[in-house]
Amino acid sequence: MVAFNLVTMARQKGIRRNVTVRPIQPTQANADDLAALYLAVLKPWSANAILAGYDQPAKGVSDSLTLDAPSDQTQAIAEAQRESTRLIGEFTAGLSRWAVRIEQWHRKKWIAAVDAATDIDLTPILTDGDTAETLAVFIDRNVALVSDVTAQVRGRIADAVYRGYQERLPAREVAKSISDATGLARARSIRIASDQNSKISAALDRVRRDQAGVALFKYRHSGKLHARPWHKARDGKIYDSATGKQVDTDGSAMSGGDVIAADDRPGMPPFCGCREQAYLAMMAESQN
Repeated sequence: MVAFNLVTMARQKGIRRNVTVRPIQPTQANADDLAALYLAVLKPWSANAILAGYDQPAKGVSDSLTLDAPSDQTQAIAEAQRESTRLIGEFTAGLSRWAVRIEQWHRKKWIAAVDAATDIDLTPILTDGDTAETLAVFIDRNVALVSDVTAQVRGRIADAVYRGYQERLPAREVAKSISDATGLARARSIRIASDQNSKISAALDRVRRDQAGVALFKYRHSGKLHARPWHKARDGKIYDSATGKQVDTDGSAMSGGDVIAADDRPGMPPFCGCREQAYLAMMAESQN
């Protein structure tokens, strides 16, 4: 999807040096906003709501009492599931609005970065429609993720409740198990939001670079303390965006260079904070 050629535009401005466009770093504020959308879907899964009517006989009470499936809790779990399903609909709408804001934020950052590197203003060229497909895929993926989070917490809570009846546990012990389950779901939701915030920024990086006809990128390592060693080793190297192959600084083919697998591109592995910096090989005879 090449809409214009940034390298050609830069040459027309008289730029003859190789240019590296500064990276766009995802913000914690954006991740927090996304996490809030995830956490809202977990609200129905509270111990108070699930355990309403939970009345467990103490251990040692006559075994003549038959403990079948606890109807009150079964209904409470089913109601929580219905409410979660409704909230996933609200999540989808909220996520769509969040994605629109992210695209606008990223577009402004990209325009500013290109302007700083080349003195070229892309404002009249770029639109939100250029990224529609990328955002649609992102939204579908996150709806699937939040659905998985709720399914997982439902399973853990149902197991805690039914185990409580089978073992005749007091409500406080079952409530603790429910709180543990929701705590795990909340922690997972926050981790997912952080990772997905990074992933959408990386995806938009690639879309905007492809749109500008920039075939190369410089690998920018995240600087994380416990980084993947092979990611750290790539820092500063130049790669062909289409093939993932390392190239020389002028964009020419390199013999025996590194090759990045399609699923190991910056921002794609879980919690990868590396970035692809658009690289304009202005000193090359021709752009790959």
